[in-house]
Amino acid sequence: MTSPLPRVCSTTELRWRTRRATAPSLRRAETVHRPLATDNQTDPPYPRHMQSTTPSPSPPPPPGSAAVFLDRDDTLIRCNDVTTDGDLGDPALVELLPGVRAACESLVGDGLMLVVVSNQGGVARGKYGCDAVDAVNARLNELLGGLITAFRYCPYHPKGSVRSFTREHPWRKPAPGMLLDAADALGLDLSASWMVGDKLRDCQAGRSAGCRTVLLGTAPRDEADNAIDFVVPDMTVAAGLILRERTRRAHGETPST
Repeated sequence: MTSPLPRVCSTTELRWRTRRATAPSLRRAETVHRPLATDNQTDPPYPRHMQSTTPSPSPPPPPGSAAVFLDRDDTLIRCNDVTTDGDLGDPALVELLPGVRAACESLVGDGLMLVVVSNQGGVARGKYGCDAVDAVNARLNELLGGLITAFRYCPYHPKGSVRSFTREHPWRKPAPGMLLDAADALGLDLSASWMVGDKLRDCQAGRSAGCRTVLLGTAPRDEADNAIDFVVPDMTVAAGLILRERTRRAHGETPST
């Protein structure tokens, strides 16, 4: 009988805690695309690994903490303004949207983890590879001063041109796979967590994972969808909303609708 696959999340947590024990002044952002145990095992191997961030004096929040899951492109950084096709694989093009760093600082200051979850169909379309996704994520976290706790991304797309990545996948939003994996690895309370993004699929992923959701921009006019809790113009307003709702929850007040 074949032995069961090891639980990668637990292994990563152990490694992460070991790094913390030997270097307590550092917090490292975790970046991962890894095929699930049910995936086609012909997929190219892509091991989970760690990416350094700037030193942080604060210890990581304990298990059961809340997080804000964040879409990446056109939520945190410009994408459609700097690319012709919406596929951003060049770290030299990474530019924070206005107010994003201050918004992220306020969320982290309130004890929230920040986890970036992004569809990266450009990998499936052959526009760039997984290394380019890592480079863009690393540049983003550099500009944010190392505020991101973890990254998750899905390189699969059913209409891709790279055979090994051309299919549907449970990590691709609107499915909640990336959020569920990060919550398992980091010990998050999803009912106390939030999902923020500029697309309906971001909110659908958040709702399926059990989070409250914030859509940046405008609500879909031709589609009634109960996945959206709030619609705000940008990350600055989103951060203020999340902090106010956390205060209401802490005081036992009824959440806003």
